[in-house]
This record gives sequence, C-alpha cells and structure tokens, in this order.
Amino acid sequence: MTSDKTSRRLARILSMLPYIIEHEGADLEDLVSRFDYRDKAELVKDLHLVFVTGLPGYGPGDLIDVDIFDDEVSIDAADYFSRPLRLTSAEALGLLAAGTTLLASDQAPPHLESAVAKLVDVVGTETAAAVRFDVPTPETVGVLKSAIEDRSVVRIGYVGMASNERTIRDVEGWAVSFSGGNWYLTGHCRRADARRTFRVDRIDDLIVLDERYEAPAAADIDPVAYRAGSDDAHVAFTVTPNARWVAEYYPVEAHELADGSLRIDMSVGDPLLAARLLIQLGPDAYDVEGEEVVTVRNQVLDHLMTTYARAG
Repeated sequence: MTSDKTSRRLARILSMLPYIIEHEGADLEDLVSRFDYRDKAELVKDLHLVFVTGLPGYGPGDLIDVDIFDDEVSIDAADYFSRPLRLTSAEALGLLAAGTTLLASDQAPPHLESAVAKLVDVVGTETAAAVRFDVPTPETVGVLKSAIEDRSVVRIGYVGMASNERTIRDVEGWAVSFSGGNWYLTGHCRRADARRTFRVDRIDDLIVLDERYEAPAAADIDPVAYRAGSDDAHVAFTVTPNARWVAEYYPVEAHELADGSLRIDMSVGDPLLAARLLIQLGPDAYDVEGEEVVTVRNQVLDHLMTTYARAG
C-alpha cells in the first residue's frame, strides 16, 4: 500500500520535473521555495531519486540525467516529462472546488485568484459556475480581526471541545484563520498563561476590552498548529488502515508500519480529548501507551457502562 507521504512526494516530483526541463539551469533556492521544500537537502534527495529512474531497460541511455552544478539544476533524457500531466475531469473540478472555497473564506494567498481564473478557462465558465461552496463567515470573525488590528484584548465565553465546560477567558489575539471548515482564534490566553487556539463557533460571548497589548513577531505566529506543552498528556497508539484519517485530522506524529497501519504519537492539553478519540476508534486503535489518557478513557467507559446499566 502506498502511503500518503509517498504519494505527496511523487506528486511534487512530477510537478517539478517539467518546470526544471523548461527552465534550464533552475536555481536550487528558487526550487525550494517554489515547490515548498524544507531545505536544499530535501530537494537534492528527490533529485537523486530522479537520477536512478527512467524508461524500461534502465541502461545508461534510459535513465534520466540530473546535473547539479553551482546551485543550478539541469535535466536531460526526460522529454516525456516536458509537459505537465493532464488533470482528469474529477481532478480539475476538485481543484476548482477547493480553490473557490478558499477564496470565499477570505484566507486565500495572493496568487490563488489568478490560478482559479486559469482553471475556469479550462473547465468552462458554465461548469465553474456550478461549482460553488458557500463558506459563511460569522460576524464574530470580523470583530476578532478588528480587535487584533487594534491590539485590543477580547473577553470570550468559550465552551471547550473536550470537556464541554464553559469558561471566561481574556485573550490577546494574534491571528484569525480558516482551516478544515472552521474558523479559529489563536493568541495568548491569560487564564492559561499560554498560547491557545479557540474554535470561533464555540465562542458564545465576546467583549472587546479597552486594554492594549504587544503582539509577538509575525514569524512566531503559527495560526492553527498545536504546540505541545510540558504539562500535556502524551499517548501513543496504533491504528488500522481504516483509521488512517486520524493522522490527517489531528496534529500528531504518524509512523508508517509494514502492514499499512500507523503508529500515532499524540500530545493533548486535556487527556479527555484523546480518551474520547480512542473510544470513538474502538478496535481500530490498539497497543495504547499513555497512563494518564488510558486512565481517563477507562473512567469514561466505566461511567458509560454504569449509565447504560441503570437505564436498562
């Protein structure tokens, strides 16, 4: 079974090859930036992989020739990659749907609008008009954005996702972002005295306070990503191929195993969140390690069994 990581790596290589062939002597730094590599070392690793591939026969004249000299890349013996791969109808519509949805969310990068316009030219305006996804923007989002621009502290009533408990929090906002169909507020929570991310749809009350704060440098703001703290609960477990979606939906570290399952390492501020996930997964999650989370999971299961027995 091909892993998602391998598929993404192959897709990036196949996108990069036509560009390098068209731009003889492409600059390594430009390629790193253009194709979203972490650094030159990761890019060169992929180029070395290309160097040992080619057409059947795989003799010296059949392999792709990759030349890296003085931070410039040239590729020869790969004319069949000189044109980008054609999208299927389903792929084109999928890209169009994703692009128009992101544009509607007001979180799109600057060049996305022109890219979507080019895709519309390909699929046709009538088809494009039928591919529309409405992304409602709550009024709260506009208020939060204005507060962040003014560097004003906001007081929110927030219902936690794991505990369903309502708390009042004063937050120094850093960013409002859209991800996975939801809006999020990221900032410094004074109640927790730490960085926190809040789902906007779980904010049931919002007051902009007449109090200012100093925001961190832009480079330190990573809007939605979860950062583990020293007091977080840690849990590790293996999921079957049926539950691989966990690695895409949650901020976890995932390691591919030989049988297609994944070993998941997860950190959570509230062990109840991970406990509920394990209960939801049922037999699709096994070999669980993490005493705190396991204890909470067992407590929840005992409570559910007791409640069920009384009801029966």
